[in-house]
Amino acid sequence: MARTWSSALPLFSAMSGLWLLGGCGQSAHPPTVSSEPATRAGVIVTFDEKSHGCLVALSSEAQGSAVGCNEVVPFIRDELRVPVGAAYDIRATSTTDAALVAKVEADLKGAGYRSLP
Repeated sequence: MARTWSSALPLFSAMSGLWLLGGCGQSAHPPTVSSEPATRAGVIVTFDEKSHGCLVALSSEAQGSAVGCNEVVPFIRDELRVPVGAAYDIRATSTTDAALVAKVEADLKGAGYRSLP
């Protein structure tokens, strides 16, 4: 009897290891991005006429960070860690360069962020 158990032990150990590793790796059901319209922006981009840059802030922050307008997406993604699919709001005055606003908005949409309706 002891001989049978000792010969089955390596098989049992291997099967246990495979069973435990089965939970590792990527999920078969990745998280989905909501297609419902957002009611609140996760991040706010304000064009700063004085410095010719952009102020980027989480909606929960009172003040934002000054970044170059071409660095808005990397800042939101890497520094603020706003998830893809989150909503954004753009605030600009009537004297803000429309081409710059359009470029920042296109960059945000291209990165997977959604504008408020």
